[in-house]
Amino acid sequence: MTDTQQSNIVLDVIRDVIAGIGDLFTKGQHDLITILRQPTPIKYTRVITADAAGNIGGGLNAGNIVDVYRCPVSAEGWINRIAITAAGYGPKTPLTQGQAYLTGSTFNELIMMLPVAGQIAPLISTEGRLSAPHLNPGEQLLITGDGFPANVSLKIDLQIVLVQGVSEYTPKVPAKNLVSVLD
Repeated sequence: MTDTQQSNIVLDVIRDVIAGIGDLFTKGQHDLITILRQPTPIKYTRVITADAAGNIGGGLNAGNIVDVYRCPVSAEGWINRIAITAAGYGPKTPLTQGQAYLTGSTFNELIMMLPVAGQIAPLISTEGRLSAPHLNPGEQLLITGDGFPANVSLKIDLQIVLVQGVSEYTPKVPAKNLVSVLD
């Protein structure tokens, strides 16, 4: 092997190493790192009280939905954990009376419905990051319900992961508008 051939091999190896290092910073790698990096979750608590008739937001069909949480306009949010408790109701004597929907405000998508296995509170629902309910920037988590004991208060504890910016995959229009685009 001549000196020229050896230097060409060395240059090829150096080029391959530099190309490999460059590949670490490509968009695909950036997306993978973003997915693997789990941001620190925030914890948020809101107490919602049913009225004297046992309704939250006027009842399931009233349309007066109550705001539980609003995602900042600068971030997308994933709700990894929802815990619901009610004073005076514990594991041995759970709150089983009533029904409710927790929905997102942008597409009115169902995030959680109560009761779960016959129980309203105490209740814990957890999801992994990629399967967790998603909130778009500025979107609200809403609740409405009826049939609760009069004036019962539900304490809703959320664990939410906020990610700055907007993913290229974030829906920009309501799903009902997508149907007409596909027709």
